[in-house]
Amino acid sequence: MCKEVSLMKESTKHKLIPNPKNIICIGLNYADHIAETSLATHDFPEIFMKTTNALAGHQDTITIEDESFHYDYEGELVIIIGKAGKNISREQAKEHILGYTIGNDVSARALQFRGSQWILGKSLDNFAPIGPVIVSPDEFDFDNATITTTINGEVRQQAKLQQMLFKPYEIIEFVSQYITLQEGDIIFTGTPSGVVLGKNEERYGWLKSSDTVSITISGIGTLVNQFK
Repeated sequence: MCKEVSLMKESTKHKLIPNPKNIICIGLNYADHIAETSLATHDFPEIFMKTTNALAGHQDTITIEDESFHYDYEGELVIIIGKAGKNISREQAKEHILGYTIGNDVSARALQFRGSQWILGKSLDNFAPIGPVIVSPDEFDFDNATITTTINGEVRQQAKLQQMLFKPYEIIEFVSQYITLQEGDIIFTGTPSGVVLGKNEERYGWLKSSDTVSITISGIGTLVNQFK
C-alpha cells in the first residue's frame, strides 16, 4: 500500500495543502506538448506562477464564467515541498519532498495569451485542483508511472512521466537557485500532449459546462473535477 497523507477538510472544500505560500508551475516540459502548441522554449525549465485563490481539491467544481475565455485542461504530476531550502542540489532534492500528488493546470487560453504574462489565464478561482492524496517519495515509482487524462471518459492525454524533459529533482534544483522553497509549496511539473490548445482546437473544442475531467497517475490515484 502507498503511504498517503489524508485529505484535510476546510468548510466545503477539500485541500491537501490548505495555505501554500507558492504555486509554482513548469511549462513546456514534454516534447510532444511543445510540438502541438508550437510555443517557443529554452534549454532550462519554463516557470510561471498561479495565485493561491486557484487552489482547489478533488471533486471541487470549476465554474465556467465565460465560454469565450476558452477553458482547457492540463494533467500534471505535482510535487509538494516538505522542507524549506535554497540552492538545493538534485542529489538532495528528495529530502525536501513531502510527496507527490496529481494536479490539473486549468487554463483560460484567451486570457493566458491576451498579454505577455500567463498569470491571469492560469489563476481564476479553482484553477489549480490537486489530489486526491499525497504519496511519499519512497512509495512512488516515478520511473514507471504513467499519466492519463480523460474528458467525460474519453482519453485525451496519456504519457509516461519519464518523458518529462526536466525531472522533479532537476526542477527543484533549478527553481531553488532563485526562489527559496518553503514547506507546503506546490510545484506543477508540466503536461504532456493532448490539450485543446494548438492542433486539437477543432477536434475537441474547449471545455464546457457539465464536462468532467479525470486525471490518473499510476501509484497515486485519480483526481476528478467537474466544470459548471
